Amino acid sequence: MNLPIAVRRTFLTLACFLAASALHAQSPSKLAIINLRLAIASTAEGRQALAEFETKFAARQNEINEISRKIDEIAKQFAEKQNTWSGEQKAKAQLEGQRLTRQLNRKQAEFQDDRNAAKDDIVQHIGGRLVPVIDRYARENNFGTVVDSSARGTPLIYVAPAVDITGAVTKLYDQTYPLKAATTGPAKSPAPATKPAPARSKP
Repeated sequence: MNLPIAVRRTFLTLACFLAASALHAQSPSKLAIINLRLAIASTAEGRQALAEFETKFAARQNEINEISRKIDEIAKQFAEKQNTWSGEQKAKAQLEGQRLTRQLNRKQAEFQDDRNAAKDDIVQHIGGRLVPVIDRYARENNFGTVVDSSARGTPLIYVAPAVDITGAVTKLYDQTYPLKAATTGPAKSPAPATKPAPARSKP
């Protein structure tokens, strides 16, 4: 799956951070592999963000699908009834099809731009937090170099499970940034303060 340019730029920034942190490691000869894309998506925060992401865009995707269905229906009717329709009916169907097509193209472009921006926000937020976690794990386990296997053009032929730190870093991230417990049920309003009874006047 091709990533948006902004997301690819974010991964490149993360790679630069990893390269810089490797200069300070204790054991330059020890190599580790991490799948950054998988690590971001596998954290508890990442899974929650992606679930919210899909929910957020589901209604707009349904709207686009409905417009596409209407265009297909107009095309089907035109093909079936063009010999019986009047010139006015044909022109009306063509104009409606063109209007819906322009609307579909506009909504698809806006939808894709917004999806890419939302994905980029997720990657930048979690990725920015992930970098120091990787740095900490590498230092504590004496890794001198950490390579991102999800980066485009990474020449990896075989990765031994022992040097793949994706799962371990994901676990450490969840420990470092635990999700806040979800609030169950609506918040209760505080009970109104009891007003003191008015003092009775003496006879």
